[in-house]
Amino acid sequence: MSLGGAIRADLARITDSRKPYTPLVKWLFTPAFKTMVLARLAAWLAKQGKPGKGLGRLVWRWNVASSACYISFDAEIGDGLLLPHPTGIVIGDEVRIGEGVTIYQNVTLGRADAGQSSYPVIGDGVTIYAGAVIIGPVTVGAGAVVAANAVVNRDVPPGSVVGGVPAKVLVRR
Repeated sequence: MSLGGAIRADLARITDSRKPYTPLVKWLFTPAFKTMVLARLAAWLAKQGKPGKGLGRLVWRWNVASSACYISFDAEIGDGLLLPHPTGIVIGDEVRIGEGVTIYQNVTLGRADAGQSSYPVIGDGVTIYAGAVIIGPVTVGAGAVVAANAVVNRDVPPGSVVGGVPAKVLVRR
């Protein structure tokens, strides 16, 4: 989807209001929306050649400094990502995130160690609660729920609820 379409989908996850001033109000007063707009803008600029990459890096640094949320340029993020409390979120370089995903504060999505280049794949409609860590070449299936403070280092079946350290399936839906 286009940059504008992705941003509209993100806004729709935050509010169902269609009032014309809503985007401005959300931009000014909602960290979740501001963080995603800046992350998407930085990633888009970084793909626009040399001048765009420099400007994209500036936007990215501003976003990290203002939100304490690290979202890599190289992560693939589907439309409608909701970050209700974006502080402390880390989304690594090659992470792939589906559409309609919700990620709460202090979540890490990344590789398991510095020598490894495999990153998690997060399916559509997944909810990841506060403090969860999802590392390595794992897939979290569509509609799954990752409980708070879980450490996921194995694949998660679609529609299941996982929790614990290491995470285990608690409920299959």
